[in-house]
Amino acid sequence: MEGHGREELFENVDLSRTVGWFTSIFPVKLQLNHHLQGEALKSIKEQLRQIPHRGIGYGVLRYLSQNQQLKSLPPAQISFNYLGQLDAIRSSSMLLGFAKESTGINHCPQGHRSHLLEIDGCVVDGQLRLNWTYSSNFHHRHTIENLASMFIKYLESLIEHCVDVEFGSYTPSDFPEAGLNQHELEELLEKLSV
Repeated sequence: MEGHGREELFENVDLSRTVGWFTSIFPVKLQLNHHLQGEALKSIKEQLRQIPHRGIGYGVLRYLSQNQQLKSLPPAQISFNYLGQLDAIRSSSMLLGFAKESTGINHCPQGHRSHLLEIDGCVVDGQLRLNWTYSSNFHHRHTIENLASMFIKYLESLIEHCVDVEFGSYTPSDFPEAGLNQHELEELLEKLSV
């Protein structure tokens, strides 16, 4: 995964006069032990929230460490980068806005690719936009189109599940100071009729 690198992670560091990004790229291996959508979502949410400092320390750990096992790890084949809600930073007073057209190719077709598949996402005008970048030397267009189509169908299914009031729920990371596990939290919420 890729983090945009502007999270407020350290209290004593003022980055307000710093130009550029501190992008963090880190591997994520998610365990999907649940077959029910609601339980799977809760599990993934908790696993992602348990990544220390949103992965910012991984680069230091891997590339500055003397640990050969870490240094020899193969690069990830897929990159997922969520850029956030871009319409949140846009205002009517902005002189320039976002173009509806594609930005075009971000990589030289003959250049080295860091990942076989890159998925970049953002929300603009209240809509999730995903850009799938791949090399035609490794994947056929219809393969990526089929994968994207399956992704959309599953995402729509998850959205349907989430908007169903009966299934909306909290997880322990929503209340980090409480020190509760999922079962304890659900019992407490039931007692409070939340």
